[in-house]
Amino acid sequence: MKTIIPYLLKFAVAATFLTIVFRYFLSYGIDNKSATIIALSAVFYGTAMFISGWYFGRKDGEYLPIYDVGFRFHATTYLVHNLISVLWFTFSFNSNYEKLQIIYSTALIWGILLILHLIFYLRARKKSINNLYKEDLFD
Repeated sequence: MKTIIPYLLKFAVAATFLTIVFRYFLSYGIDNKSATIIALSAVFYGTAMFISGWYFGRKDGEYLPIYDVGFRFHATTYLVHNLISVLWFTFSFNSNYEKLQIIYSTALIWGILLILHLIFYLRARKKSINNLYKEDLFD
């Protein structure tokens, strides 16, 4: 079964761009001790990621109608965000006031939520036939 399809890849590219922009403004806001920049960058990032996920997720569902309760997009976001965040520190783009430990803590907490999403996904998959929602097949 195909799980990595064009719309998921396009979402990954959009998530990469948005995460880099977010990391830049987050580090800039932290360096300048500007709560406004930090808050606005977080709100913009969250909103833009939601809209991007919604758009590409709907297109993904039209292209390949599988019942995955958004898990592939959630996992992609997790991987992209954490990879870019670690690379941000690796290349010393981070603020002097940022610590790498916060990236690991965020990844741990988010990873636990991702595992819960995986459990939800696996349960939903049991209620489907070939990853297609049963109710849609027999209408």
